[in-house]
Amino acid sequence: MGVKEARARFERVAFAQFLGVSVAEVSHERAVLCLPFQEDHANQGGVLHGGATASLIHMAGTLAAWTGVDLQAAPLVNTVELSIQYLAAALHEEITAEAVVLHRGRDIFFLEVTVRGAEHQLISKGLMVCRAPHYTVPMRLYSRPAPPTTAPAQNSPPVLKPNHQDFIHKLQMTTLSHSPGSVRLAMPCYPSYGDEQGNMHAGALAALLDTAGTHASWSLVQREGSRGATVGMQLNYPDMCHTEVVAEAYVEQRSEEMFFNLVQVRAASTGHLMAMGNVSYRLLEGR
Repeated sequence: MGVKEARARFERVAFAQFLGVSVAEVSHERAVLCLPFQEDHANQGGVLHGGATASLIHMAGTLAAWTGVDLQAAPLVNTVELSIQYLAAALHEEITAEAVVLHRGRDIFFLEVTVRGAEHQLISKGLMVCRAPHYTVPMRLYSRPAPPTTAPAQNSPPVLKPNHQDFIHKLQMTTLSHSPGSVRLAMPCYPSYGDEQGNMHAGALAALLDTAGTHASWSLVQREGSRGATVGMQLNYPDMCHTEVVAEAYVEQRSEEMFFNLVQVRAASTGHLMAMGNVSYRLLEGR
């Protein structure tokens, strides 16, 4: 692994050359890239296109991840998740993205990327999760089961063994139905789950969404000794909620270890959409 090799690989990224991205700094687990202003990078009025900013964030994060990988082994470095918040507009100005590795696991990298304008003002923030497996063979992909046309029947073993002392039990989540690759969970709405306005707290909905994605992943792997963890989660909250909710989760795609789940949380009585998102989950099967 090395900075020199990472920089050399970045010089072969055609899209970076196409956009005119340049390397300002690169060191172990850190990279700083610059994107000059060009008229064809902007929307009407000279505001930088959000896609250009996202591209710069991704490039900076990838380069920072490369600095800690043995690139001589030609590993497959994949982006698992990219989350971006746009804080301000970049108007007729060059922007700079600084990426830092927050945590490096065995083959999973968590990165933070900060984008600033010409006056060092914050433009956007990004979080990335990358995977650089130690092996060089392509990941084997599995097609997910087609979503059922009706509520899935309880014809498969329990997804996870119940634990009456964990957070799921604390929030009184219950399984309505499940089948391989999908699950439906319910959660009541009690005053103790509320926010300052009396609505269901966004954190409680996030807990339900995370749990549904986790259970959907485990529904496809039920070997003793398996272990897993949520890698990342992105959520949207279309509306406020103060009633019982139901979460429906489907494994949209999986590789040998990574599961990508789509989850929707709806009001149980009306079906109104309250929260939605995706959960990236990693599950290592027992042998």
